[in-house]
Amino acid sequence: MSAAGELSAERLGTVRFVLSMKADTESALLKEHIAEFSSNAEPQNITPALLRRLRQDISGILFTEGYFNPQIRFEALPQARSGAAERQISVIVERGERTVIENVSIRFAGAFNDALKAEQQDAIQRRRQVHEDWGLSVGQPFREGDWSDAKNGLLESFRSDRYAAARLEETAVKVDAESSTARVEVALDSGPEFRLGALSVKGLQRYPLWLLDRYDPPKPGELYSRNRLLDFQRTLQNSPYFASVAVQIDADPDKAAAVPVEVNLTERKARDLSFGAGYSSNTGFRGEIAYRDRDILSRAWDLRSAVRIEQKRQLGYADVYLPPSDQVLNSFGVLADRQDVSGVRTVKQAIGVRRTSHTGDIERRFGLNLLREKSTIEGEPEEISKALVWSAGWTWRDIDDAFNPHKGKIIQADVAVSEKALLSDQRFVRLVGKYQQWMPLNKQDTLIFRVEAGQVIAPDEEGIPEEYLFRTGGASTVRGYAYQSIGIPVQGAVTGGRVMAVVSAEAVHWLNGNWGVAAFADAGDATSVWRKLSLKKSIGTGLRYRTPAGPVALDLGYALKTKRARIDFSIAIAF
Repeated sequence: MSAAGELSAERLGTVRFVLSMKADTESALLKEHIAEFSSNAEPQNITPALLRRLRQDISGILFTEGYFNPQIRFEALPQARSGAAERQISVIVERGERTVIENVSIRFAGAFNDALKAEQQDAIQRRRQVHEDWGLSVGQPFREGDWSDAKNGLLESFRSDRYAAARLEETAVKVDAESSTARVEVALDSGPEFRLGALSVKGLQRYPLWLLDRYDPPKPGELYSRNRLLDFQRTLQNSPYFASVAVQIDADPDKAAAVPVEVNLTERKARDLSFGAGYSSNTGFRGEIAYRDRDILSRAWDLRSAVRIEQKRQLGYADVYLPPSDQVLNSFGVLADRQDVSGVRTVKQAIGVRRTSHTGDIERRFGLNLLREKSTIEGEPEEISKALVWSAGWTWRDIDDAFNPHKGKIIQADVAVSEKALLSDQRFVRLVGKYQQWMPLNKQDTLIFRVEAGQVIAPDEEGIPEEYLFRTGGASTVRGYAYQSIGIPVQGAVTGGRVMAVVSAEAVHWLNGNWGVAAFADAGDATSVWRKLSLKKSIGTGLRYRTPAGPVALDLGYALKTKRARIDFSIAIAF
C-alpha cells in the first residue's frame, strides 16, 4: 500500500483510477461527479497535484452527504497480464461516521419578531409551524441538499405571505468531526409587514380599467399574499380578453405600507374568424365557421357565434357574454338547429338568457329559454311544440385535473320547469342527475364509473319538445348503439321518453407517453315510464390519446341486444 505522496510517476507511467468503496449510494455519487471514475475515463499521467485534487473532490462530495471525516487512500494494483502500458490505482474510500443534527436554533428579527414579542397568536402559531416544517430536525443526518432546501423553504414561506422582503441574516452549520454532530443556526429578518396598495396597470388599451374590477382584484389594505396575486393573475389569464398576464409587486421595504400591485397585460385581438373541420361518430363529418368579437358596442361584451354543418345536424348560434361581476357570468343568445337522427327530423329555434356563478368547487346555473320545435317522422303528421322553460343546475367538481382526470368525482343536478299557461304547449318538470368518479389504482390505471338518470314529470309526451325528452345511445352514453337510437320506437323511428337511466364502468391503462387502452361496459334505456325500462347493454374496448383538451377516445363497442359492433369517437372529457 502506498500513500499519495509515495506513488511514483516514473514507476507507474499512465494510470487508470478504480474506486473501491463499500457504500453503494455514495459510490454511485462519486462515479457520477468525478470524471476519473467513469467507465470511459482516459488514462492519465499521475502527479501529486492530480492526487491532491482527487482527494479534495472526493472529500467535498462526501461533505455534502454529511461525512466530514472520510479516509482516502491510494494503492497501486499489480501490472495487468495483458501488458498494457497503463497501470491501475485503487482509490480506497472509507466514508466514516455520518454527521447528525444535534441542535437547531432559528432566530427572528423584524416585524415578525415584534409580533412574537406582542404575543400575537397568529405569529406564535406561525413560529410553531416554522419549526414543524423545518427540513433538518434534531437526530436527522446532515445533507447539504437538505440544508439548502430547509433554508430556501423557510425564506420562501415568509416572502410568499406578508413579509415580501424577508432575508436570511445568518446561516451556519457548526460541525464537530470527532463526535459527528452538527449544530444548525439560522437568523431570519422578516422585514416589514407588506400591505397591498392600488393597481398599477400597463398594457390596457382597448378595454376599460373597470373590467379588471370584475375579476376580484386584491383590495388596497389587504395583507400581501403571493397566492392571492397568482389567483388574480390566473383569473385574468383565463378571461377572454388577455393573451398574457403578469401580476407582481416590488418588494421594497419603503413601500411596505401600501405597495403598488403591478399588472402587466397583453390584450387579445378583439375579433377572430376561424374555420374548422372534424368528425363525430354521432353526427358525422362537419365543417364550421366561427366568429368572435370580444368588444361588442365597445363595452367588453363577448360575442361567440358559429355556423356548423354536419351530416346529421346543421346549426347556427350567437351568444353574448357580459363581463363577470362577483363571480357571476351573465349571457344571452339565439340558436337555430336542424337534426335528422334515428328517423326523427327536428327543426328548432330558441332564444334564452343564462346566469352562471362559481363558489369554490361548486357551479350554479340559472336560465330562461323560449323554444319552438317542429318534429317530423316519415308517415306521421308533423308536430309543432313550444315551451318557455326556466332551468336551474348545480355541479360539484372535485377532480385533480379538469381535462385529464385521474382521481376525483363530479356530481350534477338539473331541473327544468315549463308552465302551460305561459307560452308553452305542456306543463312539465324535467329532472336530471349525474354522478361520475375516477378511482386511481396506480399511476397508470384508473377505474371510471358513471351513473345518469332523468325523469320528465308530465301526463305524457304530448306537447313536450324532443329537446326536453330523453333518448340515449352513442359516444359518451351507451357505446355500441347508434346516436340517440335508444328511446320509444315509432314507425321505424325513435322518439324521446320521459324516463332515462345510464350506467357505465370503464378501466383505462396508460402506456408510456400519451397512449392508453380501455375496456368498458355500458347499459342504458329511455322510455315512457319506469316499469318499461329495460337496460340495453354493451361491452367493448378502445384506445385513448391525451391532448390538452382531454383524452381522445376511439372505442369499439358491441351491442348485446342488436349483436352489432360500432366504432365511437369522442373527446372523453368530464361532464
